Amino acid sequence: MGTGRIAGKFCDMLSMLAEEEPLTIYAVASRDREKAIEFGARYDIAECYGSYEELAADPEVDLIYVATPVGCHYDNVRLCLQAGKHVLCEKTLTEESGQARELYRLAREKQCFLMEAMWMKCHPVFRKIQEWKENGLFGELQGVECRFYTKADRNHRLYKNRNQGGVLYDLVLYPLTYACSLLGYAPGEISAAAAIGGDDIDIMESIQLFYENGAFATLTGGLSPRRQSSLYIQGTRGRVLIDAEEFHSAQRAALIDWDNQVVEEVEEPFACNGYEYEAMEAMECVRQGRAVSGLVPMEDTIRMIELMEACRRRWS
Repeated sequence: MGTGRIAGKFCDMLSMLAEEEPLTIYAVASRDREKAIEFGARYDIAECYGSYEELAADPEVDLIYVATPVGCHYDNVRLCLQAGKHVLCEKTLTEESGQARELYRLAREKQCFLMEAMWMKCHPVFRKIQEWKENGLFGELQGVECRFYTKADRNHRLYKNRNQGGVLYDLVLYPLTYACSLLGYAPGEISAAAAIGGDDIDIMESIQLFYENGAFATLTGGLSPRRQSSLYIQGTRGRVLIDAEEFHSAQRAALIDWDNQVVEEVEEPFACNGYEYEAMEAMECVRQGRAVSGLVPMEDTIRMIELMEACRRRWS
């Protein structure tokens, strides 16, 4: 559902994955039928619809990947769930936590699978870092520092179109997710500021999270003359620094002790482009009849949206 840049990357991956997995890219929908036909021709897609309603109504469709702008997600996902379709929806799932809770209730009512496509949480490096935390290899976690800027000018979609959700929902979500996965989704104190530009939308963010045990997170992101990405995690026993590649799609990481010796490391190159992990998780959940993902729990998705709402209240 949707024929933009991310939908193309997702279908590039599905085309490769289909060589090994029992799946078919069966249908695509756009609000412009010609765009759907053009997109479908690239991936040999059988059905090309000029409306989202047609896609949702197709009885041959099992699972719908929603790749529309953030501002459209609530209506689009609701349409799919009401039609009894399983859904994998691009992040951020919804702009408001109340909308996310409503979709979660609807998914359970319709006995449909629903998952936010937070691809980073399905990646081997992310999962390994969570494992290091759970096994105590960091010791007591003290802080997380993370930044994520994308290269942009006045023509960038986040600068031009408020419907895209702004940098909080599109970029800063990644640093927030990493920090909360390690330190918790309920900080004792939140500090947040934003620079507003373009279509009256946030184009730069600064967020600090403070926890009762003294741990903290410093997170920044936005639109920049060049792409910038780094992640530093500090604990009393071990540390991780990812800055040679983008942290949200890293394929290698090393846990370093305070003598700067490698304690443990992980390296797992993507088989496709990184989107395969969330796709395989969604398909496996559907095959097993599971309503939610263990890697991207709906409860965590809702708590993240609540946290972003709290940040917005501090600068809106």
